[in-house]
Amino acid sequence: MTFAVGALFSAVESNNYRMLWTMMHAMTMDELVKAGTAVGPQRLRELLFRFVGKSRKPSQLASSAPAVSSATANLEAVIPELLAEAFADKTFLPASRGEAITREIRQLLRTVHNQRAASPQIVLYRDVTHTLPSPNSCPAPLTEANFADVASRNGICVAAIKAVAQVESGGRSGFDDQYRAKILFEAHHFRKHTAKRFDLSHPHLSCRRASAKKYYSWNQYSRLFEAMVLDPVAAIKACSWGKFQVLGSNHNGWPDPVSFARAMQESENNHLKSFEAYCVTNGLIVHLKNKAWAKFAEGYNGKNYKDFDYDTKIAKAYAKYGGT
Repeated sequence: MTFAVGALFSAVESNNYRMLWTMMHAMTMDELVKAGTAVGPQRLRELLFRFVGKSRKPSQLASSAPAVSSATANLEAVIPELLAEAFADKTFLPASRGEAITREIRQLLRTVHNQRAASPQIVLYRDVTHTLPSPNSCPAPLTEANFADVASRNGICVAAIKAVAQVESGGRSGFDDQYRAKILFEAHHFRKHTAKRFDLSHPHLSCRRASAKKYYSWNQYSRLFEAMVLDPVAAIKACSWGKFQVLGSNHNGWPDPVSFARAMQESENNHLKSFEAYCVTNGLIVHLKNKAWAKFAEGYNGKNYKDFDYDTKIAKAYAKYGGT
């Protein structure tokens, strides 16, 4: 992006719509398409409500606006078209659409789609929505007593629990070097939780399972933070969290995905609690008891578990930790 990404998201972070409106007024059309899709449909609607007026009918929004040039875009004319073409929201479209604007936005959206699908275009280092807590500088690791408590409560052996942790996080810490819970942002889940609304504007965040894998090597927290600008709850639900990589949509033991994600940032014991709750809720404890690794793998990792030799890896890890 050629405009100031940092300033754009600072305006988002502070809910400074005046700054956002002023910045976008100075953008060229291609910059506006990039910035408008980056801040998402909710903020584009809010800009229209605040600076065009709730009382004005959709048919009036662009009727009095001068012709749009690619040098300096007129927001009253462009934002309704951008909402319609990028996010399928036609609420604000004028009665008579400008074919030239529509055609240019469609072309620019295809360019943005291809750029975002190919390489990271935006890198965010913090949650500008203030949904998640700041990292805990001393997240508590799991203890042998933690493992023993869960094993005893459910009639399973410690080796079985450690085997799952080994496969999910390599047996290493459930936190990264910035003291954040380790995550994997799964674009096919975000796509499901947002009804495909961001397939065009954010293909790296919203796509089919087959395409989602190629983004696993990207900065996962940057992807999460970018998705949270669009839909914080859906973004959290689309992430696998912590030492046992439990999806945020499976927030068993917590009332909602946000409280779940906040708990994942506190301690590895909360990671273990999320694993236990998921297994209990979904009837997987019996498979751990019986060492039925294939059945457990399908229930925990999905029907495609064989693609990753998930059951075989758990069996080997179980033996490594002294399971018999």
